[in-house]
Amino acid sequence: MNLTQAQKRFNPYATVTGIAELLATEKDCLHALWQRTHYQFEKQPSTYDPSEHEEKLIQRAVQLQNEGFTVYVENQNSFKYKGQTFDICVAGRPDIIAIKNDWAVVEDIKTGKRKDSHKMQVLLYMSMLPFAPETKHLFKGHIPHGRLVYRDGILDIPKWYVNEQFRQHLQQLIAMLCNSQPPNPKPSDWECRYCKVPSACCSVKMSRGTDLFA
Repeated sequence: MNLTQAQKRFNPYATVTGIAELLATEKDCLHALWQRTHYQFEKQPSTYDPSEHEEKLIQRAVQLQNEGFTVYVENQNSFKYKGQTFDICVAGRPDIIAIKNDWAVVEDIKTGKRKDSHKMQVLLYMSMLPFAPETKHLFKGHIPHGRLVYRDGILDIPKWYVNEQFRQHLQQLIAMLCNSQPPNPKPSDWECRYCKVPSACCSVKMSRGTDLFA
């Protein structure tokens, strides 16, 4: 490990987005997320343009307000969930939390193509928000309804999707992330190309243009 590019975390730390990609099996290299859970790396510059997302978010928030909901957006929804079984902090920030009487909804706005990890992301929000210190007062211990808002429609995610199967899958992944020993890396041209772990910190990371069949 090149310590000039990585700083050891005091406690394991992960994000909802990173966990969701592994739950949905969109990422195969558990080693990469383990590294990011235990070490902090310098952030790489991003080319993402948030303008369309922000426009859709404002439109959706206004629509929900017109329907009688009290709406909380983005930074108002930031949370850090700390589990009791494993010493890990999971951070997240859903786009929208909407409250109307006893009805609570958590929504995420997506401007790209549909992915399985989007559903996992909302399920993680649904399972953690009622117990995170920053947001638990909004939910009173109840699992909220979930929604994904796409360009071409809305996908509802009922609260009963946060079931025992989902919880067990999540617990197994969290146990792996909290293990003192990292899982074996699974380098691939596609995953290594977009991996946030620097090459100096991963001895098997493939560089761009690596010939897998050489």
